[in-house]
Amino acid sequence: METAVMPGQNGSGRKGRWSAEKKLAVLQEWQQGLPLEEVCRRHGVNASKLQRWKKAMDRSLKDSGELIPRSQVGALQKKIDELERALGRKALEVDVLKKAFELKGLKLPEGI
Repeated sequence: METAVMPGQNGSGRKGRWSAEKKLAVLQEWQQGLPLEEVCRRHGVNASKLQRWKKAMDRSLKDSGELIPRSQVGALQKKIDELERALGRKALEVDVLKKAFELKGLKLPEGI
């Protein structure tokens, strides 16, 4: 069951303060096919504000097919960097093993 929200409020009782996650949730309703007017009425948001949110999200995010709050982008970039470093270490290990096999005159297993 959906929670009723008074016009101009984001559910926390304060006017005009919407978290990135709440904005994203509202925008996703619109993206999933609900009419703009319905989404605006449900959440007490002016249509022009909703369109500004969408433009801001579009500008701040790469076109990946889905919206991600800016607050999550930093954590995702950190994870990508960590995975790239791990991949680099594994590639180095493979190169060392290949060289060791080559020096010993051994045949490499299939697929390496």
